[in-house]
Amino acid sequence: MSILKGAKRAFLSLSIMMAGCAPFDGEPQAPLVEGDITRASWPTVVQEASGLALYAGLNWTVNDSGGDAVVYGINDQHAIAKQITISGAKNVDWESLAQDDEYLYIADCGNNRARRAVVQIYKVAWTSLLAVDHEGSVEALRMNIRYADFPALGPRKNHRFDCEALTVVDDALWLFTKNWNNEKTNLYRLDKSAADQTVSSEQVYEVDGLITGADFDPLSRRLVLLGYDKNLIFGQSFIWLIPVEQQLLWDRARRIKLYPYAQWEAIAWNPLGDSNELILTSEKSPLLDVSIGRLKIQPDLGL
Repeated sequence: MSILKGAKRAFLSLSIMMAGCAPFDGEPQAPLVEGDITRASWPTVVQEASGLALYAGLNWTVNDSGGDAVVYGINDQHAIAKQITISGAKNVDWESLAQDDEYLYIADCGNNRARRAVVQIYKVAWTSLLAVDHEGSVEALRMNIRYADFPALGPRKNHRFDCEALTVVDDALWLFTKNWNNEKTNLYRLDKSAADQTVSSEQVYEVDGLITGADFDPLSRRLVLLGYDKNLIFGQSFIWLIPVEQQLLWDRARRIKLYPYAQWEAIAWNPLGDSNELILTSEKSPLLDVSIGRLKIQPDLGL
């Protein structure tokens, strides 16, 4: 898609200088990425851009908990090109978007207080979304996802059943949890077609933070995880870059800290730009308005 073309585009740009990356050793790494930020705000109707998908020349996003059941398509001039209601859906806590060639997946998986043993994913055909001229509504398939390992009784604050990250990897949906209790993330693999399914955690990764976004690039076979360190006042944002075969090759993962501070919530590989370019969105916070930006990573990371 034609995003962030030229210096006159008012997108947020992250100019990155990288000092090198080291493999994960169980402790947060020293600062690895620093950059100057030039930012621009998105439309005020989008206060919490918690998900991001890039398709058909638009940046697709959603508001999170309590917002309308609406998907927004925003163009390169920061104007809302499409505002589409998902019929019959409820935005309990929409936190992530994932995509393949045929469908957009809306993850209603936010679970701050661990009150939800079952979360929802809404599967919407791209053909339906693109058929809407500007405003309208479309139907979606509702998928109910039950955590097999969700405790009947358990903590409602420091727990591991919050979620803000969903991505498509080959023929499956990969869901990554936001673990308040240990700053790790659990991986759940979901069937893209099953309307009702019960899933168990397959793997745990020590990410040293709270994961808020994920995206997989099928061409380079790399997955990116976005998150922040919960121990700081505003949260230190970071990304993990991990090669993928059938599993995440975590022994080759690289952790990169992002500067300056911002509440980055969603991330996606740029499908039409440089293969090492990532697009990010932030929520409104004391630090900045809802914004969109790009991150250029160095290609010589051994990934």
